[in-house]
Amino acid sequence: MPKISLKFKEQVLKEIPLDKPRLAIGRKPDNDLVIDDPGVSGHHALIFSEEGVFFIEDLGSTNGTFVNDAKIQKEKLKISDRVAVGAHVLIYQEEVAPALPLPREAESDKTMRPEPAKQEEPVKAVPETAKTAAAEGKKAEKVGRLTVVSGETDRKAYELTGHLTVIGAEDTATVRLTGWFAPKNAALISLKGSTYVISQPEGGKKITVNGEAVLGKKPLHDGDLIIIAGVHFQFSLK
Repeated sequence: MPKISLKFKEQVLKEIPLDKPRLAIGRKPDNDLVIDDPGVSGHHALIFSEEGVFFIEDLGSTNGTFVNDAKIQKEKLKISDRVAVGAHVLIYQEEVAPALPLPREAESDKTMRPEPAKQEEPVKAVPETAKTAAAEGKKAEKVGRLTVVSGETDRKAYELTGHLTVIGAEDTATVRLTGWFAPKNAALISLKGSTYVISQPEGGKKITVNGEAVLGKKPLHDGDLIIIAGVHFQFSLK
């Protein structure tokens, strides 16, 4: 039977068998799988079966649903697919029956049957231009980084490697604010293509970038100075 493993920071929180045709995912309590994560919408996504095949569909969530790092609207699920919703990951798995062992050959068959000669497969050379292009592509990818200039957090620097970075005092936050009056959900930074975008969650306090208040969403640039709940960060691309 297919199942979903719910993970947070590579730790498995629970496993859910897909024994029903629909599995609703979201932050509100009326979902089949409730995820307490500020980056997850009230009704975020739906896993459903069509003719024995499971699909996942985004339900118009604020921060999107990603399958193997690609943002999707509706996608067929395959074994070991990684589905990112907020800061959590769902792994799709199917239990495969073990293969039956092959019948053992009689000793007489082994001695009479000559072993076929082994042929070495020719090694395919990768063109130098392809190697260079791949190397340049990797080199061009830059990862965002938040460095704490002043204020109380659980670390002094953070690599923004996920599609969504949650900043706040919640235990599930990627960047944890540790001050006495730190808000649970202070800010969200999402990765859209190669651009990092900061936004203010519902009920969040004022966010400024280079002294200007963020209204809605704002793209971040290398060297930006960000103030969130009294904590000063510097954003950089490495």
